[in-house]
Amino acid sequence: MNDPDSLPREKRYPAVAECTWYGQGRCVNVECRYSLLQERPQVTSWDLDDFLELVDALPSTCTLDLAARGGMRLEEVAMVMGLPRPRVEQYEIAALRKLAKSRDLRKIRWDGH
Repeated sequence: MNDPDSLPREKRYPAVAECTWYGQGRCVNVECRYSLLQERPQVTSWDLDDFLELVDALPSTCTLDLAARGGMRLEEVAMVMGLPRPRVEQYEIAALRKLAKSRDLRKIRWDGH
């Protein structure tokens, strides 16, 4: 019988050099730059049961997984970020304003006005 540790391990995201996640399930590597857990510095002081409860509550612990899923509703974003929904709406409005401003600047630049 093969020892599971001796089997070749495939990276979850082989195209992303920094990804350290092998195998299935949620990544619990807090130091990974793509981890949603790194934004919660207090997590490292939690006991294991509380930490695993948080991991189970999130739809994913990896931003790469969330990006692969596509769009999300504001409620889902609020849950993942650990913020109230109105605050996420404020972020959305600010981001849309920046995009509109950027679009206007590009248009002015290309039109030569």
